[in-house]
Amino acid sequence: MHKIQQYSSSESDENDDPQNKHSARLPPSKELLRVPTTSDAPDSESDPFKHQGRVRSFAHERGIWASYVFIDYNEIDAFDDLQNQLIEKSMKDLDLELNRVDNLHLSLTKTFVLRHHNIAAFVENMRSAISGTKRFRISLSDLAVYTNEENTRTFLAVKVADQSCGPLSSLVEKLDTSMREYKLPTFYKDPSFHISLLWCLGNRRQLLDDNMPTLQETFSALYEEEYCDMNINVKMLNFKCGNKYYSFDLL
Repeated sequence: MHKIQQYSSSESDENDDPQNKHSARLPPSKELLRVPTTSDAPDSESDPFKHQGRVRSFAHERGIWASYVFIDYNEIDAFDDLQNQLIEKSMKDLDLELNRVDNLHLSLTKTFVLRHHNIAAFVENMRSAISGTKRFRISLSDLAVYTNEENTRTFLAVKVADQSCGPLSSLVEKLDTSMREYKLPTFYKDPSFHISLLWCLGNRRQLLDDNMPTLQETFSALYEEEYCDMNINVKMLNFKCGNKYYSFDLL
C-alpha cells in the first residue's frame, strides 16, 4: 500500500445536491492534512491578484500535485457560444460580471493531492478500477447555481439530465475504490453532476437564482439548436495531476 498525503479542495470542485431546483451549496469537507508552508513570504502561487481574486484552498508545496478525474468538454463550440451569451445577458440584465471557466469539464472526483513519487502507482490502480467500463452518452437538463464551501466563489453551471446519472454514478463508485485504497477523499454522497460554465467572486447565488428564468431561456434556446453537439458520447476519462494529463479509454 502506498501512503499518500491528502487534502480536500473545493476551489475547483463544487459538486453536491442543489438546495432547490437551481442552487446548491457544497457540503463542508475536512482538511485531512495541512500542507506545511516553507516560508512566511507571500507565495506567488497563492497570490489572489494573480488569479482574478481566487484563493487557493491549500498551500502550495513543491512535489505536491493537485489532481482530479474528469470528462472533458473543451472541444464543443456550442459551450463557447453559451458562455458568451450568458456573460452578455448577465452584464445587461443583472449588472454582474461573470468570468469564463476556461477548462470545461465534468468532475468525477473531488480535487485531491498526490506526491510526485505516488503518481504512477495511483494511475495504474485507477486504470484497473475502471477497466471494462463501456462508453455512454450524457444528456443535459438545465442551469443551476453552486457555491464553494468557503462562499468565496459562485458558479453558474449546466446540470446533467437524470437519465444520464446512472453511468456516472457507476464510474464514481469505481473511482472511489481507488480513492479509499489510497486514503483519499471520496466523491460526494449524493452528487449533482454538472459542468461549470461561469464564475464570480463571493456568494451571488441569490441574485442568479432570482434571475434564473431569463438565464434559463438563453440556455434552452441554444440547447434546442445545438442538442446533438452538446449531448456527448463519453469515450474516455481524463486525469489531471499538476501539469500532467492521463487518459483512460472506455470500451
